[in-house]
Amino acid sequence: MSKESGQRPPGGRPMKRRDLLGTGVKAGAMALIPLVDACTSTPKQALPSVMTPLGYDNDKVLTAIANRIVPPDELGPGAGDAGATHYINHSLAEWNQGDLPLLRTGLTAINEVAFKRHSIEFASLTPAQQDGILTELEMDQLLQVPNGAVLFNRLYRLILEGLLSDPYYGGNRAFIGWDLIGYPGAVLVSTPEMQKMRVRMEPLHTSGYGAEHDGH
Repeated sequence: MSKESGQRPPGGRPMKRRDLLGTGVKAGAMALIPLVDACTSTPKQALPSVMTPLGYDNDKVLTAIANRIVPPDELGPGAGDAGATHYINHSLAEWNQGDLPLLRTGLTAINEVAFKRHSIEFASLTPAQQDGILTELEMDQLLQVPNGAVLFNRLYRLILEGLLSDPYYGGNRAFIGWDLIGYPGAVLVSTPEMQKMRVRMEPLHTSGYGAEHDGH
């Protein structure tokens, strides 16, 4: 992820959920909303996975990675369990189709590294083992994945989009991401009191695309 669109802890460490409360991610969360016309977007419920064409369960790999980028803790589920994988599949089927080859080949290679090193799939590794592979990926030191840093940065961006964008797009399940950063939901009018931002607003759990998308 670029410095303009958010921050991540140095050294490849996963971002704790509480980190989202105090970094540029909160202030710049609206920059994570996908630039796509909702009127032409396919309903998310109808989309099959586009990540797993060759027998590798890349959705499981992706969910595991998302749960290491923003892991579960006492504040709630990880990004993968909050629907980031669903969001990424949705985006790859439509406005992010150009990222599909990068993510398919990259996630397959990550899974192959896990089997080669530990004889089990990436999703079944311990958190420490997963972090070790992801750190090498971010540092461009995973030989099996050319341009690993490019893949890591793209995954990081998409995972945060899946956590923090409107539930219409398939992620942010049950408004988990918005509750984490204190965003109440789409509102028609922002009152002077709301703009003071002195206290955390009560969650409204409202999508910008209609009540039928208020939670899933």
